[in-house]
Amino acid sequence: MGSNIKVVEKQGEREGKKLVVLVGVHGNEVCGVKATDLLLPKLKINSGKVTFIYANLKAIKQNKRFVEQNLNRCFFKKQLSDIKQSLEGKTAEEIIPYLDKADALLDIHASLTKDSVPFVICDESNIETAKIFNAEKIVCNIDKFHPGSTDSYMNLQNKPGFCFECGYYNDTNTQNIAKKAIISYLTYYGCIESKIGISKNKPLIIKIIDLYKNKYGPFKSKRYFKDFEKMKEKTLIGLDGDKEVYVDKEKVVLFVRDRERKDEECFLVGEEF
Repeated sequence: MGSNIKVVEKQGEREGKKLVVLVGVHGNEVCGVKATDLLLPKLKINSGKVTFIYANLKAIKQNKRFVEQNLNRCFFKKQLSDIKQSLEGKTAEEIIPYLDKADALLDIHASLTKDSVPFVICDESNIETAKIFNAEKIVCNIDKFHPGSTDSYMNLQNKPGFCFECGYYNDTNTQNIAKKAIISYLTYYGCIESKIGISKNKPLIIKIIDLYKNKYGPFKSKRYFKDFEKMKEKTLIGLDGDKEVYVDKEKVVLFVRDRERKDEECFLVGEEF
């Protein structure tokens, strides 16, 4: 198939952490790609080694989320045969050796929800570290619902994996947000010399408690839902075929999406804590 990734490695003069920055895992979320393009020509690493990976070149070129299947569900130590044969499965196998050698991962994404705000996804054990990104919200406990994600792969090895969502994918400001996130990450782990101004405002912590997949037919949302919209009462989220799907009062929803095929990820449910 030929390689579906582009790798740029930056080595510091001193010993230090081995970090990976992933961009383009979803090919239409270009903020990380653009931020990396801007950073690389003038980025000097003082300590350690930073590996930048443009993760899905064919999807990036086609400006598509993925070509055959969601790359961010393909990261397993032992892949299932249907994943292994796909373009994205083979791409994950190209990336995994870099993750195995890394001390930490930052994977840059953006949301398809129009007014989404920047937020971080991480393991509950890494919430304090995630505050370096100064995001309004930190999401945890997502791994059991999104197996095969890049950050889940790292967390299973007891290594920090951060997925940084930069906001709405068509907002041009997301590349600046991505750039700041990368700089904060490299600074925190001592690879570059810079300052992290951590906000005094406490981020809202969201714990994911459920993922709804459609079972009966196409899923059609009842209306537009903001990322992290909190339910004021038991609320109809949409129709799974003819079945009404509700979320309870006080719960929040994330990534509400219409789906045509069965057994697709329709939305996540979380709670504040």
